[in-house]
Amino acid sequence: MLKYPLIWFVKGWRRFISPMYGDVCKFHPTCSAYGLTALENHGALKGSVLTIGRIARCHPWSQGGVDYVPGTPQAAAWEQENSRSTTPDQASHIAEVA
Repeated sequence: MLKYPLIWFVKGWRRFISPMYGDVCKFHPTCSAYGLTALENHGALKGSVLTIGRIARCHPWSQGGVDYVPGTPQAAAWEQENSRSTTPDQASHIAEVA
């Protein structure tokens, strides 16, 4: 069960290392919260891959934003909310511009 040592590592990071950096994360949830959720919901392998991908997206040129772990209730609710906020006219305009 490699999942649990990884979860303990992330929790240790959040408790001891993260406070030294302050609130600098461009994403919501923070990378450590994302990693914890990914490991808890998807296990060691997929959770680690998702977390590494998220950390790779967190760089000075990133705009950040909301980025929930795929396959979680938060991600589903976020996708549902965003799909309702885009009208068919907006969707067609977005498709034309892209």
